Amino acid sequence: MVLTLGIVHGANDLLILKKNEKSSNKFVRSVIGYFFLIGLCVTSYFVNPFLSILLFIFLSSYHFGEEHFEDKILASKGVQYAIYLAYGLLIFLMIFNENITEVNLIVSDLTNQTFSKHILLRALIAMIALLVLLFAYGFWRKTTYKLNFLKEIFYLGLLYLVFKTTSLILGFAIYFILWHSIPSIIDQTHYISGNITKKSLIHYFKYASPIWLLSVIGMVGMYFYLDQNLFSSVIFMILFAVTAPHAWVIYRMKNK
Repeated sequence: MVLTLGIVHGANDLLILKKNEKSSNKFVRSVIGYFFLIGLCVTSYFVNPFLSILLFIFLSSYHFGEEHFEDKILASKGVQYAIYLAYGLLIFLMIFNENITEVNLIVSDLTNQTFSKHILLRALIAMIALLVLLFAYGFWRKTTYKLNFLKEIFYLGLLYLVFKTTSLILGFAIYFILWHSIPSIIDQTHYISGNITKKSLIHYFKYASPIWLLSVIGMVGMYFYLDQNLFSSVIFMILFAVTAPHAWVIYRMKNK
């Protein structure tokens, strides 16, 4: 699932940047900024691997929350951004708490450090409390929520059961594809083409296919030819390096 829709959902960043910018000069500057972010992420991993993992988690958390709530909350930017980040962190903390052994094996391979089970559990409780407070504050400020709160709570409960009864990779893949990648592909397609039709979806996948194919070939090649520890490090660097600029592109797209 990750090697198909997961990669495809981030393969049209440059096409979105081109759509964003009205002139070729602005597009070139945006592309330079995009690759500068990639270089910055790779550099940060060599400087401090554990800090780069934390940055990756926070960036991904905001990105996940933005995709889930962007068109459902009409509040001040500060409240919106806080809810996006808190929701994404809640997802990660549920995954980590239910798969702490697997998580720490990966983190230890990458950084020689681990997460504390007690700290993660406290962080999970704190994040639930923070989300409740943020939504309560929104009600007090008469924020418009286009949300079915019972449905959102049900989905969180369902995700918790998925994370509890599956492996780390499978649980994350289910969330990443069904809750994030597919909605993101729909949003991106609508932004690029102005509508959601069979033709616009074909257009989206057509432009994404070269980068998708190169990514899959590269990952399969690394899997067979790199040492396991080195493979894990390289894969994380790639994920971090593409997540930061992708989140930046989607943020700009949604704020257009």
